[in-house]
Amino acid sequence: MTSNVPVTYQEVFRTERGVVYQCDESNRLILEFWDTHTQLSARDFAQFRRMVETVDIRQMALSTAAEHDVEILTPPRSERCYVLTLCEVVHLRELLNGAKLMLELNSMLRECGCTLAE
Repeated sequence: MTSNVPVTYQEVFRTERGVVYQCDESNRLILEFWDTHTQLSARDFAQFRRMVETVDIRQMALSTAAEHDVEILTPPRSERCYVLTLCEVVHLRELLNGAKLMLELNSMLRECGCTLAE
């Protein structure tokens, strides 16, 4: 993963396969996956996460048909296209769900008046 992260990016969640950053300056979430950066609004991030969640990984795992070997996903309002294997779908799902959880936790902490550590 890239080590030249802009100072305006704050890490939301990280796995071995990727990172989700938040940029308050652009009001975007940045998905770093496969050494690419995809900027998404909060709404587009949620929509893409739901898209990844709908992938039938059980079908991918059990099917011997070639059309179930990969899943092609395009984030909303993006020119990026991900062609993902079963393992990559699972890794992306883990990354997006972890980021969603951390965003929700940060939101709850702010509502309670807690300050977030830098």
